[in-house]
Amino acid sequence: MKKSILTIFLVVALCLLGTGCLTDTSDKTYTSHGMSITMPDGFYEKSLASVTVYFESQETIVTALKEDFTTLEAINLGKNSTLKDYGQAVLANNQKNEELKEKDGLTYFTYTTSVSGKNFFYTAVVYKADDSFWLLNFACEDSNKDKYEDIFLKWAKTVSFS
Repeated sequence: MKKSILTIFLVVALCLLGTGCLTDTSDKTYTSHGMSITMPDGFYEKSLASVTVYFESQETIVTALKEDFTTLEAINLGKNSTLKDYGQAVLANNQKNEELKEKDGLTYFTYTTSVSGKNFFYTAVVYKADDSFWLLNFACEDSNKDKYEDIFLKWAKTVSFS
């Protein structure tokens, strides 16, 4: 009897795991201020004065800053500038010595910083739209870096602008 109950329990658990019923991993496309990104369901949008878009989940945040070409003309960046030009300007402006990387169609850099006594890991990705550059920052606690580093790049590949 005990063996039958255990077998039934294991079969049900495996079925639920196989169909995703125990963990909600369904993706959702979030759209705000002309930017769309696909991430797991469970993020919510908040308002933050220093960025154009802010999404938060239990373990991660995603911020997006839109910088119009006309605004960037003051630092000699515009519609003819490259992602590398913009990325280097972001690094210089934030006094970061990180390496600007190009991988799988993304231009980005990673860094860690301390906020309120906690260490956070960031992946900063730059994009170029028709009228602006965008800087997206994906962040998690540094202790979760190994869990999210590749996931952040996966989410970054889904970003689009309208």
